[in-house]
Amino acid sequence: MTEPDPEAPDAAADASADAPAASVDLLGAVAYGALTAFTRLAADAALAPDLTGRAEMAALAAVEMAHVERVRAHLAARGVDLVTAMAPFAAVLDAFAARTASRDWGEALIGAYVGRTLAVDLVAATGAVGGDDAGEAAELLRGPDVAREAAGESGFDAFAERAVAELVADERSRAKLALWGRRLLGETLAAAAEALDEHPATSSALLGGTSRGAVFKALKSRHSRRLHALGL
Repeated sequence: MTEPDPEAPDAAADASADAPAASVDLLGAVAYGALTAFTRLAADAALAPDLTGRAEMAALAAVEMAHVERVRAHLAARGVDLVTAMAPFAAVLDAFAARTASRDWGEALIGAYVGRTLAVDLVAATGAVGGDDAGEAAELLRGPDVAREAAGESGFDAFAERAVAELVADERSRAKLALWGRRLLGETLAAAAEALDEHPATSSALLGGTSRGAVFKALKSRHSRRLHALGL
């Protein structure tokens, strides 16, 4: 029987070597962001006033978990453990989740409508300038209904727009939810900046040759359009 050569690298090591650290970090951040969104949406389902709202939130939570599983499979094929890749981003994103936890159904709706797209928008805002790593992350964040999502035509969008329209008929509620929507953006940008500062290789993989300011400006523009669609 042939003895294994101790000097020969194994398949897992080869696969891991094929996954650059910057790419692993970026995908780890994407996966933990999706896992955080799953946890938040599952909790927010309990705030729904009826079964329709609960089912809509639960469906979104399932989509986020599917994102996590896609990244898990992608990394596993390269010999990288998902938990290991996500761990460096846990503290920043857990703190973000604590600061943006929904206190009522209106905040849950706004968070689901605009918050769930912010990670996708952050990656998409880099465009092709971010290079292969950003493109890879963006592809893994795409769902089966990506075209309708991009056009704001998903089933959840229509549901949320109707539900929010009822809530903002009251001017006081409108002002409160508009403020909440803007706070979500501010908290997202702060968390993204902190994560990028702590992981410069990830920042380079995501931003490529463009500036953080330009990416954040594009993100604000996308966010403002979604708030406007809600009448906020």
